[in-house]
Amino acid sequence: MKIFITGGTGFIGSHLIEYFLDQKNTDIYALVRNRKNLKWLESLDIHILEGDLFSIPPLPNDIDFVFHIAGITKANKSAHYYTVNQHGTASLLQALRSQKINLKRLVLLSSQAVCGPSFDGQQIRENSPSAPITHYGKSKLESENEALRFKGHIPLTILRAPTIFGPKDPVLLPYFRFIKKGILPSLGKGKRLISLCYVKDLVKSFDLSIKGSLKSGEIFHVADPVPRSWDELGLAAGKALDVNLRKIKLPLCTLYPVYLIAEFLGKISNNPSILSREKYFEMKQSAWIVNTEAAQEKLGFTPLLSFEDAIQETIDWYKNNDWL
Repeated sequence: MKIFITGGTGFIGSHLIEYFLDQKNTDIYALVRNRKNLKWLESLDIHILEGDLFSIPPLPNDIDFVFHIAGITKANKSAHYYTVNQHGTASLLQALRSQKINLKRLVLLSSQAVCGPSFDGQQIRENSPSAPITHYGKSKLESENEALRFKGHIPLTILRAPTIFGPKDPVLLPYFRFIKKGILPSLGKGKRLISLCYVKDLVKSFDLSIKGSLKSGEIFHVADPVPRSWDELGLAAGKALDVNLRKIKLPLCTLYPVYLIAEFLGKISNNPSILSREKYFEMKQSAWIVNTEAAQEKLGFTPLLSFEDAIQETIDWYKNNDWL
C-alpha cells in the first residue's frame, strides 16, 4: 500500500505517519514545505517530497490513498485562511487529477468549526445546516466544497474533527500548565460543553475511512460520543497530575484583552497567535458539540481508550518530554 500525506510534519500528521508505519507493506510519501521542519519525522522511514499545496511534486502513479491534513488554524489576515484551506485543497485535487493518479480514496480532514456552535445545546449532525462563525470555519467549509467538486472523479471521505488533544499537542498545553499549578480556570457561566477527540482516535478514523465501501463525498463527525465541560477536562488532567485543584471563576470578558494583545503581537512579529479575536468569539459560545452516530455506524468508530486514560496518556507524555 502506498499513501501520500499532506501536513505530515504537524501534530496530527506525525501521529498518522507513525500509525501507518506500523502497518505491514506500507510506503509513505509526505509533502514537506521545509526540510528544517522535520522535528517529528527525522528518524522515520518515509519518503520526503518537497513542495506545497500549490506545487505538488510528481507522485508515484500507483499511490493508493491520500490523506489531506495540511491547513492553517491561525492567520494574521483572514484572506490567508482561504488561500491555504480553500484554494490549497482545490490545487491539490487538481494536481492529483492532472497526474492521472487512480486513487482508491482521498480522506480530507475538516473541522467542527464548519458546523458552528450548538446554540440550542443539541449535538450537531453532519446534515445540519453549516453555520461557521469565523473565517477559519468558513474557509474549512469552502475546503470541503472544493473537495466535493471532485467526488465523481476521486472517491472522497471528509472527517470533521473537534478539539483534538494528545501527545505533541501544543494548543492545550497552556491550559494543562494552569492545572499543574493547582488552578482550575472556570470561564463564564454554565458548563460550556465541548466535543473532544483523542489524537489516536482521530488517526484510527483515517484508517477506518479507507476500509470497506463508503459512498464518495460522505462526511463524518469524529469525536468522543460524550461531550465534556471544560471543568471536566481540567479535573481529569488534575487527577492525572495528582494535584488538588482550586477553581477560579473568571468572566469571559477578562480574556478579551489577552486575546487582543496576543493577536497584535502576532501581527507585529509576523507569527500569528492561536489566541485572537476570532478564537475569543468561539470561546464565548456555550456549546460546541457534535453527534457521532454516523461514524459509529458506518466507520465502526469507537474511542480506543476511556476519556480518563486518554488524558492520563497525554499528561504522561508531556511529563516524560519535559513539557509539563
